[in-house]
Amino acid sequence: MKAKIILLFSLFSILIFSQEKENKGFFPAEYVLKSSNDTIKAKVRNIGKFTNKKYYFATVLFKMKMKDEQGNETWIEPNDLKYIKITDENTLKHEYFSSSDRLPVERGLIEIMYEGRNVMWYKDYRNRALDMNLQIRGIIVDKNKKIIYDGFFYDAKGKFKKIFSGYPDLEEKLKSAKEEKDYIELLRLYDTKTDQR
Repeated sequence: MKAKIILLFSLFSILIFSQEKENKGFFPAEYVLKSSNDTIKAKVRNIGKFTNKKYYFATVLFKMKMKDEQGNETWIEPNDLKYIKITDENTLKHEYFSSSDRLPVERGLIEIMYEGRNVMWYKDYRNRALDMNLQIRGIIVDKNKKIIYDGFFYDAKGKFKKIFSGYPDLEEKLKSAKEEKDYIELLRLYDTKTDQR
């Protein structure tokens, strides 16, 4: 009898801890499918860079495993999504939108860096077939969805110089810009100035 109780307790412990471990790789998510306008709440399986306990953008690059409140699992293709918001381990929100509403070409899910009246900046995440590296590209478009820049963040400074030509104060501030937040502030200032023209 004692052995049965110990065996039962052991099986119960294994079951509880295995479910807890499995849930650590899932983050809360809200998403809207292109085929519907309903917001669906679920948990999405994280595809971490080194561990599934830390959020990584690769989660939205591939077919996503969703789990609803009852534990039912569904697989969703990124191109089937209109919108997804994922809350990471630090309660930070990561939002991605279908590129078809914002760009002249389909690029899958994109992240909004800045959206103004005259200029927009998006991040595009890609994994090309048979390529081991994930690519993060920046796309800057004007109010008519014309692509002004499409490339990597590290070589965008030259394109920003062209965008800001005719605005000496912005060209001067561009020299000290290093981080994304610096470029976002410059785009915001540019957007305001082009409204005044």
